[in-house]
Amino acid sequence: MDMRYVDHEPGMWFLVEQEGSLYLDARYSYSALIDDSALIRLNDSELTAYLAGDHDVLSDLARRVHHSAPYRSESPFFSRDLYRTADGAQYREAVSAAIADHTWIAEERRKR
Repeated sequence: MDMRYVDHEPGMWFLVEQEGSLYLDARYSYSALIDDSALIRLNDSELTAYLAGDHDVLSDLARRVHHSAPYRSESPFFSRDLYRTADGAQYREAVSAAIADHTWIAEERRKR
């Protein structure tokens, strides 16, 4: 399951690609108890807006994911979160590998 880095918004989301499909790894948190991310495959309208040059559409999507409490079944993003599927560990590993260089750079900048 190879993925490659495409784009990101620091501290908010990463965009990765696999075989022509784009996936948003959106961070969310709830107090000090929950700090995680959801992996959402972009639907047609989200993909069209992003490909038209609208980088902000992904920030808006990430905010909606965060505010929807995607760890709860009532969230519209709960069922879209690929990390919750049987292949969730493989997805998480593939995304981590794809963004490793970018997270390392961010960590190095924080040290300065």
